[in-house]
Amino acid sequence: MNLTGIKTFLAIVETQSLSKAAEKLFLSQSTVSYRLNTLEKELNTKLIERDQGQQIIRLTNKGEEFVNIAKRWIALQRDTDMWINNESPLKLNIGSVDSINTYLLTKVYRDILQNKTSFQLNISSHWSRTIFDLLECYEIDIGIVPRMIRTKNLLGKPMFSEKLVFVSNPYYSDYDDFVHPENLDVRKEVFLDWGASFQTWHDSWWDPAEAIEIAVDTVGLIFNFLNRPKAWAILPESIARTYEKIHNYKISEFIESPPERIYYKVVHRDPLPRVIKPLKIFDSYLQQFVNENPFLNNL
Repeated sequence: MNLTGIKTFLAIVETQSLSKAAEKLFLSQSTVSYRLNTLEKELNTKLIERDQGQQIIRLTNKGEEFVNIAKRWIALQRDTDMWINNESPLKLNIGSVDSINTYLLTKVYRDILQNKTSFQLNISSHWSRTIFDLLECYEIDIGIVPRMIRTKNLLGKPMFSEKLVFVSNPYYSDYDDFVHPENLDVRKEVFLDWGASFQTWHDSWWDPAEAIEIAVDTVGLIFNFLNRPKAWAILPESIARTYEKIHNYKISEFIESPPERIYYKVVHRDPLPRVIKPLKIFDSYLQQFVNENPFLNNL
C-alpha cells in the first residue's frame, strides 16, 4: 500500500480541501492530485468527489469507509518503525478526562512505573468525545471515560463506580451531615456536569431554567469558588476525600442521592499487536487499585 498516498488522502480529509492539503504538506496542488489519483488507481475505487467549482471536497461512500483503514495503516507503520528501531514494546498511550487522570488514576500510573522496567506511559487528558475519536484512529490505546458513546470499532466495559457527595467549606457554610436536595439553593451550587444520569437527577430536583451562578468544566476550579456564603458542590467521593484532608472541606451525604458515577474502559475492537501485553499489565494494576480503594465499587 502506498503510504505517501494514504497520508495525502488523510490530509485532504482533515482539511476538506485539496489546496489546503497541499499547503499542509508543503506540496503543489498538482502533486496532491497526482498522489490521490495514484492511490485511487491502486485501490481501484474513487475516494473523493471532485465537484467543479466546489472548494470543499466530498467523500464517496468508499472514501468514508477508507478513512479508518487509512488511519490503521499509519498506526501500523509507526509500530513497524518502532520495531525496526528496537524501541520498547511495552508502551501504552492512555487517554482520560482530567478529573480521572489527576485525582484517580495517578496511583495506578506510579505503581506501574515503579514496578515495571522499560514501560513507557503516554498520558493525555481530553473530553470524552475526543478520547473516542483518538481511539478510532489508534492515536491512543485505551480510554478511561465517565460516559459511553456507541461506535462499531470500539469496545467499552464498565469497570467501577463511586458515589457522588455534597461538599462545602465549613468556614463559609453550616450544612448538616445529611442534606436533602429540596433544601438546597441551586443558585449557590458550583456546578460541574458529571454525566447524563447525573444531569437527569439534577433536573428532577431543580428547574433547569434556574440560573446557576457558577458552572465550571474542571474539578480544580470548583474549589476556587467554595469560599462564598452557602456555596456547595457535588463531587465524586474519592476527589472529595482528597481535598477534605488538604483543605478541611466538609463532606455531607445526600438523603436522596444522585446516581453513582460509572467509569468505563474503552479499547479498539482490533487492537494493535504491540498493545496487547501492556494492556494486560495495565488492567491488572487498575483492578488491584479498584479492589483496594474504599470509595470505588467493582462492576
